[in-house]
Amino acid sequence: MIRPRRGRCFGCCSLRKGLIHPAARITVVDVRQWLESTKNRGMALGLAQTQLVLERLELTYPQHILHVAGSNGKGTVSALMATSLCIQNVPNLLFTSPHVSRVEERVRINGTPISSDLFDQALTLIHRAAYLPNQPSVELTFFEVTYLVAMVCSSGTEVLILETGLGGRLDATRSGPATACLLTSISREHRDILGHNRSLIAREKAAIARPNCPLIVRDPGDEQVAGAIRDEAQRAGNPELGEIMRPAEVIFVTPPHSASVRDEAVVLAEAMFKAVGLPTDLLAQANSIMRWPARMQRLTTEETGSHAYLLDAAHNPSGLLRVASELEDIVRSEAPRAAAGPVWSLLFATSPQHDIEEFIEPLLAICRRNPPQNIVLTVPVGGRYPGVPTKELLALPWPIGPHVAEDPSSAVTFYAQLNPAEVGLVVSIGSLYLQGNILNAFGWSTDENLSLVAKN
Repeated sequence: MIRPRRGRCFGCCSLRKGLIHPAARITVVDVRQWLESTKNRGMALGLAQTQLVLERLELTYPQHILHVAGSNGKGTVSALMATSLCIQNVPNLLFTSPHVSRVEERVRINGTPISSDLFDQALTLIHRAAYLPNQPSVELTFFEVTYLVAMVCSSGTEVLILETGLGGRLDATRSGPATACLLTSISREHRDILGHNRSLIAREKAAIARPNCPLIVRDPGDEQVAGAIRDEAQRAGNPELGEIMRPAEVIFVTPPHSASVRDEAVVLAEAMFKAVGLPTDLLAQANSIMRWPARMQRLTTEETGSHAYLLDAAHNPSGLLRVASELEDIVRSEAPRAAAGPVWSLLFATSPQHDIEEFIEPLLAICRRNPPQNIVLTVPVGGRYPGVPTKELLALPWPIGPHVAEDPSSAVTFYAQLNPAEVGLVVSIGSLYLQGNILNAFGWSTDENLSLVAKN
């Protein structure tokens, strides 16, 4: 068991038992307003603020804390591990970001988003710890607060799974302990923050490694990148967090070349579970039943009331390139057929990209080989950054003239008015926020629909 840090306890164990803190200084409405106000602080890389609040909370941590970083696939493997634990009845908490439909889904206990009441109680404890009388105030970001909610709510579980937000070395999730770490695929992303090449980016992400603990690494297929990871792992530990620097145990894993994102997640999860002594025999079953919203998610005509949809949040160049083959296979095998080929339509929106033409090319290639019936361009709503304007998207070399929708809800309405023979399978791809907007348009944001394992 990982020992709790010294600090002042705020009744976290009582919180997990469902008791609202009678001494709370602010109301439920106030803490939600406070959480919303933290968005104004934007993104802040660094550990000091979050660590200070963790120390003040004096939490009791689960037996296993599994920390996952990477450019693509980290959410999928995290969700898969949680799903496997769920069907084995191992109490677990999964923290992921961003959320698709509502903030509570960032924190899932036994596969289901936590209740609004539990979320609010955790917010209250965090606010009290951040603004302790006669102590320096701690100004937190939105991401830091939601991570702390997960840490508070993890008391009473056996396994805590943490997905990093950005990078690793200075990501808020690094401020607490972990028993094992995992690196998924590494690509050139957030170059202005993490570094201009894969080796530098890999170093930042590999810095989640903890001293004397396993570090499972998806083989990057580049010896220079692998060397950077080994070098970083040799000096694992952050003295500012009270850690003594010691090497981490690096274990490289090479998934089959043809593995899908989900199949690759099984290989990585198996290595992770073996490293910490968790059972691996139900990972394949977990993969077959896991429902991971907005990641190759299918919605039937009965569920949408109009057309079948496929939703996927391929939000960066490497992510879209990674799923392109699988996406094209789905279009060819699951879309209705006509003499000219598969009948399908595209719905696209994206957050800002370093190179939008590089990002979009795999999708354009699919469209050239399998011309869609319709293309609808829109702008995601509610993201961290404003979406790419449709005017900019219209300038890309689409094979047919796109229709422009003011927002995703309007795009859904546009497609609903068309005859099924004119639409076929609707493929919605791009921003994760776009997929959340689509799910909300269909009323698909209940606990049941957002749970990793179907309850009914």
